[in-house]
Amino acid sequence: MKSKLMNATKKSLLALTALATLASCGGGGGSSSGGGGSSSTYGAYSSPYISAQSFVNSLNSVDGYSDNELVKSEWDTVRSSWDSEDFFVIYDGEYDEYVAVSLQYIRAITYYDYYSSNNNLASEFRDIQDDHDFFDGLIGDGYGDDYEIVDYDYTDAWGEDYYVGFDSGFLYEDSEETTDVSLMAADKEKAAFYKKAADVSFAYSIDMKTSLSLVTLGSKVEKMLDRSKGEQLTKEDELALVTDIEKVTGASYSEFNEAANNTELKEDLVAKIAAKLGTNADNLENRLLPEVFGIDL
Repeated sequence: MKSKLMNATKKSLLALTALATLASCGGGGGSSSGGGGSSSTYGAYSSPYISAQSFVNSLNSVDGYSDNELVKSEWDTVRSSWDSEDFFVIYDGEYDEYVAVSLQYIRAITYYDYYSSNNNLASEFRDIQDDHDFFDGLIGDGYGDDYEIVDYDYTDAWGEDYYVGFDSGFLYEDSEETTDVSLMAADKEKAAFYKKAADVSFAYSIDMKTSLSLVTLGSKVEKMLDRSKGEQLTKEDELALVTDIEKVTGASYSEFNEAANNTELKEDLVAKIAAKLGTNADNLENRLLPEVFGIDL
């Protein structure tokens, strides 16, 4: 059994290393500014990983002109309010207004189609604006919780523009600058880590919590391989990896080995791990186990 376990572990090492570099190679990433997702079934979709710039690009594509512009990205905008949402400011060419929009809000907007697309999101956002304009005579949600018109307020000595919310009265100002190089590097590394997790979450249809666990595991493998520099990993390394994989899947390698030759046990194991990872049995058996863990049941 130990031999089978180690062979499976070595397969997982290769698979997890591929996982660790999935995002940087461009494989399995989220939707593009106008691109489609991986599904073609009609239903409710969203664009959970869209950026502010991609949103503006899609507005231009849907509107048929390039007048919409990203004025302040989510990285450059801090709203003087109690909430922790990431706002950005755009010039909205459709309504000739400056508008502040919550990144979390647009990522949560639901639209109905046969696939996920940032253009579909932009079109749905335009419909929301049209409804607000028709019923209220003004775009915006009326409170500034999700999006609102903003007015130019002033420019500081460094040339940074500030805006104030029409509905909320909140100030949209420049984010605090960090001069500590180590903190800047840490923030950049953290952002890259979450970007990778978001890409894996989209590619394998799993939630972010599970994806973060997988990417963390992949990063650990990557560090192991860097440390070994082509040399064979120790038994301690391999057993540590086995422990981590068992923790993520909620199943032991002995269960994997037993299920490989027993159809009834296999179905039970697939159902168990699928529930643990928050996915369905087909996605788990045909994609996650073989592609991410290197395990074929």
